[in-house]
Amino acid sequence: MHKETIELQFPFTHQGIEYSELSIRRPKMRDMKKAQQHKNDMTKSIHMMADLAEVTPAVIEELDTQDFKTVSDKLGEFMGVSADQTP
Repeated sequence: MHKETIELQFPFTHQGIEYSELSIRRPKMRDMKKAQQHKNDMTKSIHMMADLAEVTPAVIEELDTQDFKTVSDKLGEFMGVSADQTP
């Protein structure tokens, strides 16, 4: 399984765990299908990122906006689309 590790520009601590990087795996069609359960695009992105990074959505919600964009861009690369088109 291909994973990409993204070093966070703005590390943080959530529930006693320090996050300085996130490793996300390439999405599969089942991940895309699962994300479609959420109506709001932001919620879709948060849940998909959480699944791919194997963390809770609350962890993704703690990301700095710059780090969120970096993770979104990587997800877009995996899917062959621009970050504006990611779920």
